[in-house]
Amino acid sequence: MRKKERQIITVGLILLFAAIGWWAYHGGGGGFVDITNALSDNSTENTTYELAVSNLLAIVDQSTGHVLVSFQLANEEHFNISSVQVLYALNVADPNNATYTALNATAENGTYKAEIPSKFGDVVYYKVKVVYDTDKTLESDVQSITVTDTTAPTLSSVSLDYNSTAGTFSIDFNATDNDQIAKYYVYWADLGTSNTVSNTTTFTEVNATALPITITNVTANDYYAFYFVVEDISGNKAMLYNETAPYVIQANATATWPVVVTEQSSS
Repeated sequence: MRKKERQIITVGLILLFAAIGWWAYHGGGGGFVDITNALSDNSTENTTYELAVSNLLAIVDQSTGHVLVSFQLANEEHFNISSVQVLYALNVADPNNATYTALNATAENGTYKAEIPSKFGDVVYYKVKVVYDTDKTLESDVQSITVTDTTAPTLSSVSLDYNSTAGTFSIDFNATDNDQIAKYYVYWADLGTSNTVSNTTTFTEVNATALPITITNVTANDYYAFYFVVEDISGNKAMLYNETAPYVIQANATATWPVVVTEQSSS
């Protein structure tokens, strides 16, 4: 390049930068202009996403005793997920070294769910396992839940059958429970010839694990007061009548037996 051409180019560059400087201080808003981004077009924003288990929740299905596990996966849209499982173990001594059974979790509206086939009384240990990006694995910490039955039995009615010859009451229960009824209770008192319960009336408890329950040494034509309780294997109870307002009936051979006792019956 000739000397004169170099001089012309040099002068042109000086004039160009002078014009830019004048615009920055006078016509560009009165402040210095950073033109770095305008001169560079290869800068990119790098964002790192982390796959994580969130909102992990377990509840007991009171109708079955199964544990229902639900959770979400944060940032799952940025990963190639190949499997999502819930791993569980029941009643183990060391959950960190136990053998876990795998259940495939199903996704619905962004929430994953799995149902663990436990029963009331079990201690359930569970965790989430996710396989993603071909060979990577994510596992949550081990969680636990005790499967507790909080639903009381239903005591619909009681049948009283008086046998005047034997001098007995035979008592049967119409009761149900979401798990299992463990014990039946009959509380009874001989009121004699009066059908009135007082503060001094003492009730005798009779209980059994099978039905019917038999009350012996019944005196003909005496009045008897009753109330009834059922208890399931988790200790939940249901009552029909009570100590202060029991069901009262006369041991009368001429009455029609058995008598079905409900909460709506009159004494």
